[in-house]
Amino acid sequence: TLTTRDFWFITLPAGLLLMFSVGTMTQTNQILAQMGDGLDKYGGFAGVMAMIMIFGLIGSFVLGVLDQKLGTKKAMIIACVIMLIAGILGAVSSPAKPGLLVAALIFLALFMGASSNFTVSLAAQYWRREDFGTVFAAVNPIANLICAFGPMLIAILMIGSGYTMIFKVVAGAGVVSIILMLLFSSKHVKAKDDTYRKAAGKKLD
Repeated sequence: TLTTRDFWFITLPAGLLLMFSVGTMTQTNQILAQMGDGLDKYGGFAGVMAMIMIFGLIGSFVLGVLDQKLGTKKAMIIACVIMLIAGILGAVSSPAKPGLLVAALIFLALFMGASSNFTVSLAAQYWRREDFGTVFAAVNPIANLICAFGPMLIAILMIGSGYTMIFKVVAGAGVVSIILMLLFSSKHVKAKDDTYRKAAGKKLD
């Protein structure tokens, strides 16, 4: 599993989606504080957090449906594009344009709930059912290990370079994730799996 290139092509984006959604949300108080009174028209801190909650629920459901209907790869690409958009919006926001920051956080919320589901669905969809336990046992801890560094990274960026740098990094992670997802090939996963199964004397169906 770990020597399959496509395992890393899909696991790293899964981890980055978790990393920047969860990591950024741990610093919402500090990030939103940069907007001052500009948030008043959005209901202040409580209003913005309420919007994040609502759109987080919607995004989790919609991406779950897309995961089921279109496949995990396409759903994850959509989530990565959303992450890129969130990064761009946050990077160009300012106290004079607080709406862009609010939109950026809403976009992050859209894939926050779905991110934790992708590790399950990718292992179930692209590897054999009998191998799910083995693959998930690798995907989940790796993705969550990447995620674990999120709060620390976001805090360092916030303290050292300001909140806009956070979103520039988010945008960069979005680009990297999209590239990795486009490189992912389920056919290559099956081809390599079949090679090992054949060597082990197992059926290929």
